[in-house]
Amino acid sequence: MESTRIIPFCVPLTPGESSGVGVVGTITLRGQSAIVWFGWGAVERREEEDCDNNIRSDNSTVAVGTGRPPMGSLSVSMPPSTRKGPSRMPTPTSQLVGGSSDEDMMLGQQMSARLAKRIGWPIFVSCSFSDFGQNGVSPALAAGFDNDTMPAAMAEKEVTRILTLEKDQLTVST
Repeated sequence: MESTRIIPFCVPLTPGESSGVGVVGTITLRGQSAIVWFGWGAVERREEEDCDNNIRSDNSTVAVGTGRPPMGSLSVSMPPSTRKGPSRMPTPTSQLVGGSSDEDMMLGQQMSARLAKRIGWPIFVSCSFSDFGQNGVSPALAAGFDNDTMPAAMAEKEVTRILTLEKDQLTVST
């Protein structure tokens, strides 16, 4: 029977900041598939020895996210078939659960498609950036970004790093 693993991750919006708001989420692994769930949450620095190996290290301190973003839209992408070499076909993507934000849906669909193509696994993504909290100002705008695209790209880079490590470990163990 396959086990299920849940890996938390976070990405601070500004490097070197000791605490603040950033992208927080989880990656749920089951066999050769992943569910990525992310949104805004609190980020704090901790000493490296107190944390999981999957969390990015920077001068022996790591960023740790807290909070649970609400469930946003949910999309799934399947890796393109590779019969003879890399596929030139677009990655099949479906919206499973809609949401109140078209931008969240678009970010989730694009991220799931790129991750499925890179990793070669079915990837589910739930993005919840539209819930800004009490003051109604996006943390991305407060950090100096034009929109949520750059924080989503930063999160995607971290998720890609973690999934690549997990896939490599899975390949070695089989």
